[in-house]
Amino acid sequence: MNVVRWAERRRGLDRQFGVQFLQSALEFLGGPGPVALAIALLFAAPVIDRLFVRRKRVGFRVLYNSKIGLGPEQLHDGTEANAPQLRELVRVLDRMSIVVIRVRNNGNYDIDADDFDRPLTFTFGDRIVWNARVSEAGSEELREEVRRSLQFFGKDTSQVRASLPTVRERVAQSLPRIFRTGGDRSRASTEPVWHGVRLDGLRLKRKQKFKLLVVLREPESNRTGEIGKEVKITGHLGGVGVLHDERQQRFITLPRLTGGLAAVLAGVLVLTLAWTPETRDPSVACGAGTLRVEGSSVFMPTMDLIAEQYAKACPEAVVDTEPNGSIAGVRSVAAADPDRALLALSDGKQDAGDVVAHQVAIVVYHVVVHSSVGMDTLTVEQLQGVYSGRYTDWSELRGGDPLPIRIVGRGSESGTRELFERRVLGTTEGALSSNDCRNPDRDPQARVIRCERDKNGDVVREIGAVEGAIGYADAPSVAEARKTNRLTALSLGGKVFDAAAGVEAGYPFWTVEYLYSRAQPAEGSLSAHFLRYVREHDDARVRMKDAGYLPCRTPEGVPLDLCNLR
Repeated sequence: MNVVRWAERRRGLDRQFGVQFLQSALEFLGGPGPVALAIALLFAAPVIDRLFVRRKRVGFRVLYNSKIGLGPEQLHDGTEANAPQLRELVRVLDRMSIVVIRVRNNGNYDIDADDFDRPLTFTFGDRIVWNARVSEAGSEELREEVRRSLQFFGKDTSQVRASLPTVRERVAQSLPRIFRTGGDRSRASTEPVWHGVRLDGLRLKRKQKFKLLVVLREPESNRTGEIGKEVKITGHLGGVGVLHDERQQRFITLPRLTGGLAAVLAGVLVLTLAWTPETRDPSVACGAGTLRVEGSSVFMPTMDLIAEQYAKACPEAVVDTEPNGSIAGVRSVAAADPDRALLALSDGKQDAGDVVAHQVAIVVYHVVVHSSVGMDTLTVEQLQGVYSGRYTDWSELRGGDPLPIRIVGRGSESGTRELFERRVLGTTEGALSSNDCRNPDRDPQARVIRCERDKNGDVVREIGAVEGAIGYADAPSVAEARKTNRLTALSLGGKVFDAAAGVEAGYPFWTVEYLYSRAQPAEGSLSAHFLRYVREHDDARVRMKDAGYLPCRTPEGVPLDLCNLR
């Protein structure tokens, strides 16, 4: 069941309340002028902060932190695998790792040596610094500046520090001792061990950046364990400077906070100033309450759209719809209390006793076949023969290759079926013999293969999927299904519907869509207003024409004579 919800009824009141709330908020904030000034200041705050307050900024980021990854399989090139020097080289290299750190001045001012209260310092847990180099410095001047400021220190920070040239000289001296087989390496324990590096007295011009590559090895106490990953970076810029890790993105930042507040205030300002009170369309007579429309599954999708339009124009009205079939819908109206707000859509007139019929639109139907049939017209007599079982194969009608006839119909509650039987067949369709529409699986002895589907849209989809299938449906459903090029709409005896010629055209398969009420709706009731809207309002007429129906009233409000013929 498609329901135009109660929210539609309250939409106008909710909108009015929301605007009143926004107006109150705007008044509380001092009016449009102060709010606009506040928005400008909020947007300007991050710029002011960056340019004038927190003006010196140094950012860093660890770009790479992993072992060198050179093992015996890379080193063995035919040399004896157990060569002692090779084994020692493999052992040392396999316990080494590299850390790459990018440092840059991402503020708007140069960084001087005395701007740091504490120098930028890098430590690596228990890993020992083996060597370091400066990369991608941008200029030789910057490279030399970083090399000059680079200092190596041990775990005891009071220990003597060493510069980059000193460390490299000691590395060169220690390599022969490390790889000497059986040599005396006792001196290694007395030599300094570096556990970190720092940039002491670093000067960095605006937008300058460089990368620091540090080669590390594991301590002798960790000969087989996991390679360390710890990197700790410390330091402090004096005053209002900022030293920050670019990899750590804070969720709440000054630009985000001020931008969010500015957006909220801008929304309040724009919505309040741009809103104008809605005025109801004077051409729509609005009722209040709930109305239910049941009946034809053919016309109900269009009725849903019309009901939604009406609810938008009339927030205090709610229209529920239920596509339960023409016969069932009219039967519900006939059994209802006269005061109940209930209408029923019917494909054609129904003999339901004391009910009132209201013309809505002309609905045209087509007999359709799967494109494999290869025919575009049938006489009414041939069609009657197909449904009676006189013809069971299309070759009996057109010659050629055999192709079984498979009928796809509607259930007994369908107004479309009733119309087809009354206006075209002149008798009932016949018994249900198939579920899958391909074989007589319900009645293997049946001469006619006939299945049923609940809605016209389901009928045309089934016909388009089953070779040799035939059935019927309303023109809009057929037009939508023919987009797949698997359906052919048949003329009946070479005749098609012609609104200008009417019954003189001789095409039998059309009817008038009716809205039934239990009695003539009381003047001023929701049923009366909605009926008038459906039958007379231009918006409803446009919806019906867009769907492929011919309204029973012209744009000038004149009743269409053709609607009186069915």
